Amino acid sequence: MQEDFIHYLWKFKKLSGQELKTTEGKDIHIKSLGMHNFHSGPDFFNSRLEIDGQEWAGNVEMHVKSSDWYLHGHDDDPAYDNVILHVVWIHDAEITRRDEINIPVLEVSNYITESLVKSYQKLFAIKKNQFINCEKDFPTVDDFKKVQWFEKLFFERLEQRSVHIKNILNQTQNDWEALFFQLLSRSFGTKVNADSFEQLAQSIDSKTVRKLAKDAFQLEATLLGQSGLLNDSNNDRYHKLLVDEYAYAKAKFQLQPALIPMKFFRLRPANFPTIRISQLAMLYHKSPHLFGEILLAKSRNEIHKLFDVKAADYWNTHHVFDKETSSREKMLTTSFIDLIIVNCIVPVKFAYSQFIGKDKTEELLELMYHLKPENNTIISGFKNLTKITNGLESQAVLQLKPQYCDVNKCLSCDIGVSLIRDISS
Repeated sequence: MQEDFIHYLWKFKKLSGQELKTTEGKDIHIKSLGMHNFHSGPDFFNSRLEIDGQEWAGNVEMHVKSSDWYLHGHDDDPAYDNVILHVVWIHDAEITRRDEINIPVLEVSNYITESLVKSYQKLFAIKKNQFINCEKDFPTVDDFKKVQWFEKLFFERLEQRSVHIKNILNQTQNDWEALFFQLLSRSFGTKVNADSFEQLAQSIDSKTVRKLAKDAFQLEATLLGQSGLLNDSNNDRYHKLLVDEYAYAKAKFQLQPALIPMKFFRLRPANFPTIRISQLAMLYHKSPHLFGEILLAKSRNEIHKLFDVKAADYWNTHHVFDKETSSREKMLTTSFIDLIIVNCIVPVKFAYSQFIGKDKTEELLELMYHLKPENNTIISGFKNLTKITNGLESQAVLQLKPQYCDVNKCLSCDIGVSLIRDISS
């Protein structure tokens, strides 16, 4: 038995319609359940109860056993001075507040049907090699329920990402252009070079980037130089030209190079930092005020048009300096741009809409529903249980698995709650 189950019973009114009594036999009438508290302090705030004919307003605390009150140190915590009811599964000890007054206790195990307990136990039963607790019943969940829950999970994921974005915004003194350049650069670095690319972006002021962007070669040289990719001696003519251009820009703008080295090992050539940096330079050469254009772009097609760029011509026949390859233009691919939309553009649009106080819910949903789902082990696992057909659904299950399934928060999950209700009905 987990404390979450008692929260579930209270929150979803599984005790309603019954003649509830305290362990001392006093009548309990629930006037208002209160507000579920997910942080420190009592579990439900601002509840209203009538106990033995007397109306009370205050907080409700829940435990598996009454004695957990002392185990958790609530008897000496002022945050629990306003608890008016202790809801437990098993009453094994009388408990008091700091003022040594007994708190009424409701022992809920006396009011719950065996079928509801069995459905709860079924959900949490440990199964060998299981992907998630409810994998057998997940496919039976109503599609409308899944859509609603997936949309909630998607925005929950965006809220979490907004914390990091707000931290960067503070560091850049509310410069959204600089913030966007950092996060976009991080996306260009992919998983392997994300930190290196982010530090590269941090090493150059956004105003300097816009000045350099007037000349694509100058911006490419500066970004490659700041990243340390021009440090090695090389006989390649293009390399020498870049080194000279970078030396001029470094002195003019008093630049300090980034410190985290770029990695090439185990990367596909298309993701080599040389190629990605050149593409990033060409993108800002095309759109020096890219953030403003991103805000105006509402559809996937509009964003893809903005990112319709390729690396400098030199890279048509190179992936690294002084090693020639067969000729091929190094365009930003459709799948890569979609990843940038998911990992950078949508989170930034969401955070910016909060910053200016505008609701962009429908725009972001529309954008995500037009993206293809990503591919990884979590998404593949859920594809065995339900349809994952777009970017929103794949982002939702990436939030669902670690934040709910892996930590057994089934009773905080709309799908888990619906399964218990359905199985027990």
